[in-house]
Amino acid sequence: MLIGIICVGLLVHQVLSQAFSGEAIPITQRIDATEFLRFRFLTLVFGREGPMDTPLTTAPVMGREYFVEADLHGIESASSVRFQLIDAAGRELDTIPVWKASDSFEDGEFNGFVTVPSQPFRVVVTGVAVNGASIRSVFATLFQPASSGIDAPPAIPPGIPATNSNQIQNMMNAYREQIREQARRAAAEHPDGTLVMSRTVVSPIRYEPLLSPSGSPVGIRLRYSIRFSSQQTIRAIPHVFPEYAAAQWRGIVAMKPLTGTIAPLPQMVGVQSLQDVIQYEGAATYAASTSYTFTIDMIPDFVFQGTQSKRYCVFTQKVTNREIWNALISSTDAVAYNVSISDTGTAARIPASYPQKTFYQSFVADGAGDCGSVPNIRF
Repeated sequence: MLIGIICVGLLVHQVLSQAFSGEAIPITQRIDATEFLRFRFLTLVFGREGPMDTPLTTAPVMGREYFVEADLHGIESASSVRFQLIDAAGRELDTIPVWKASDSFEDGEFNGFVTVPSQPFRVVVTGVAVNGASIRSVFATLFQPASSGIDAPPAIPPGIPATNSNQIQNMMNAYREQIREQARRAAAEHPDGTLVMSRTVVSPIRYEPLLSPSGSPVGIRLRYSIRFSSQQTIRAIPHVFPEYAAAQWRGIVAMKPLTGTIAPLPQMVGVQSLQDVIQYEGAATYAASTSYTFTIDMIPDFVFQGTQSKRYCVFTQKVTNREIWNALISSTDAVAYNVSISDTGTAARIPASYPQKTFYQSFVADGAGDCGSVPNIRF
């Protein structure tokens, strides 16, 4: 009889696993037209953590070179962009070689250097959209340059002893040279100022149940690949959220990465291991013309794994509203999940998978205890 019950249980798990496996449905996201959000002049200062840039609070001075920041809305729709200075009548004055602040698909921040002209000017961005349409957006501000003046705030805070002032000035010079080198690379790589947006190609995202050693479903396993047209430093681990019809349940729980693999291994950036890239969603550098294969295991964010024992505990006190928590964790309805990889602009939907109740019960049945009022993973 016991053998029969076990066989039936395994058969049920097999059937459910097949039902909750498949290919996530791509979501076409709304893409707005590219237009200016902000353009500002920056000055380099010495802050608490060292050299940094901060907005210029005075008028830019004619003939003086400044570090600048441009922010665009709807950068996702741009295939290429080019920044220029124009006079009050719209005539071209100069081209601004820029570089993108990050490789994220959604990041519309650009940096560059501008030598201030001797007349009022505006900044315009032109380019080509992904659909072939022309892009043109003029920043509204007509800058009125000053003939002379002192940039504020001062680069070095007042009251610094002379011995320290020289050391700080050397650090400031090194920082300025670092960003100047970026400007030189931008000018060499894009002689006419046209910056082509790099795109990644993400394969369909496949999903399947993540099973415990006992065969119980404890999460979702995702499989996908990304091919990079140019070297990029991005976060390529998905965010996964249950799509609840009940508004009061939304945002209460999410899935989080537990472990996984990336092949070939990317170059680590500011992180120590692949675990940092996957579990803590750190950035990594991916080579051009290379396809990377990802397998990522996701579990509920109310479950914690001990760093020493590798056992699990369940944070049942994660939600202070016990009525909502009890209702959510008791629901037996299949749940859709939203999957996104923001830095690549990827969004998809798992139409149906296990409810959080199934994951919760599987962890408890496999021996997970209660994490207590404050989760501590050192166990």
